[in-house]
Amino acid sequence: MTDLLVFQLRRVTRSWQYLLFTVLLPALFTVFFTKVFGAQAADPAEYQEYARDYMVSMMCYGALGAALGATIRLSFDRASGWLRQLRVLPLPARTVVAVDVAVGMVLVLPSLLVVALVGRFVNDVELGLGSWAVLLGALWLGSGAFVALGMLLGLALEEKAAGAAIGILSVVLAALGGLWIPVWLFPDGLQLVARAMPSYWYGELGRAVVTGGSPAGAALVLAGFALLFTAAALAVGSRRPLHAVAG
Repeated sequence: MTDLLVFQLRRVTRSWQYLLFTVLLPALFTVFFTKVFGAQAADPAEYQEYARDYMVSMMCYGALGAALGATIRLSFDRASGWLRQLRVLPLPARTVVAVDVAVGMVLVLPSLLVVALVGRFVNDVELGLGSWAVLLGALWLGSGAFVALGMLLGLALEEKAAGAAIGILSVVLAALGGLWIPVWLFPDGLQLVARAMPSYWYGELGRAVVTGGSPAGAALVLAGFALLFTAAALAVGSRRPLHAVAG
């Protein structure tokens, strides 16, 4: 299992799309949004609020993209015949799925770490060492909901549909979840839509940590989403052969 995990990680990290869309772009957006909106701050305290909020939002944006991208690859691997090739190995299907989940969780870390480093050393975000550790840990665990969502889509969709889904879904989750524009700027009806998005609660989880609030509520909602997506993925997986070349 360890060898397969290492191999799968190497496959994904060779992709320039992974580095661009889940690591570099969120880091650049962190600088851009903070410098543009933070320049309007009336005092250092207000600047810190802008810098923390946009850092957390871009950590979430990169992490959910990495989680979805890593696990939705199941549809591509099934279509290419790669999963069929794995049948020659003495590995049960559940091990293959477990490796993909592990890959998703590991690939979330670079985005979280890079954006956090940019926030600290470029945008001068001030947090205690303990708060940094809790923030990274909370967002890493919270990304499990999006790993489960990616698994669901990877099992349910064909290759071409999955390719379109990941781009559209990442944009929808980021935009409607308030990761690009604060939810309080949304019209009332759209605010209700935002609160139905797992990405909204993912952002709230991080913001609760950096502001000293309680992350328990957001964590429970995310856990509920994770269970829902996992149950749906198991239901779909039981009806669709993991190793089929198509369909």
